[in-house]
Amino acid sequence: MCGIAGFCLNKGHKVRPTEVASQMLLDIEHRGTDATGMAYISTRTGQKVVTKRAVPATVFIQSGESRCKNVNTMILHTRYATQGSPKNSHNNHPITRGSITLTHNGHCQNDKELFKQLKVSRIAQVDSEAIVALIAYGKGTITERLEKIEGNAALAWIESKDPDTLHLARVRTSPLWVGQSREGSLFYGSTKQTVENASIIAECELDWVYEMKEGEYFRIVNGSIVEMLKFTPKPIVVVFKQYDQGGWVSDYLSPTKKDKRTGWQGWDDYDYESYLRQGKW
Repeated sequence: MCGIAGFCLNKGHKVRPTEVASQMLLDIEHRGTDATGMAYISTRTGQKVVTKRAVPATVFIQSGESRCKNVNTMILHTRYATQGSPKNSHNNHPITRGSITLTHNGHCQNDKELFKQLKVSRIAQVDSEAIVALIAYGKGTITERLEKIEGNAALAWIESKDPDTLHLARVRTSPLWVGQSREGSLFYGSTKQTVENASIIAECELDWVYEMKEGEYFRIVNGSIVEMLKFTPKPIVVVFKQYDQGGWVSDYLSPTKKDKRTGWQGWDDYDYESYLRQGKW
């Protein structure tokens, strides 16, 4: 479990981006304390700014690393590390490959296969890097690329030289909320509260708040959703180890089928990343 958040502002909506970003990071800190990061494209210079550090969001903010200016669109992340040490900065989010800088909440099961298909080298160990590479170098439409991801994912990314555009996608399971303000700005986050609190700090009211459905992609420009597409996520099959009657046994669970022996229903009933980190699965 990680946390993602951020915003895409209407150019006529003046906010204090450092305060909004700091509040959003605090709101998603509980979802991961191994590393914190942020990225945006400067509206003044057109250059990409990426800041990340292997510390909790509170420390990140107190050290002044959440300070920003000339910002229209920003992506934020708090990491709960499951694959790839936070001591290696390349494993922490936001992650850049080519022109794409992306944040991911979830777990990509087919990261090795994606790198083989794309025929690009791996820089880090984190599974999320495969998704960034897929968006940056993959062929086909954006929905065709998203349909190649196996696992659970909520994604947010920006592209170099485009400070006014934000891309959001929810593949499976991982939550993703969006909210539109009356001033025309859009806020997003892993929790509804993150979106609502951001509007308070930005001193604006929300017209609506919406939880993105699995298989939805939004392209947002200057705070407005200009494109909404649907795609079909790949089904998830989780392979795990369960302690049963004195020994470890292999088992399988589909998100659409009920486990007859345990009565558990679907992927959401298992804290997959937590168990993976502890070496139980």
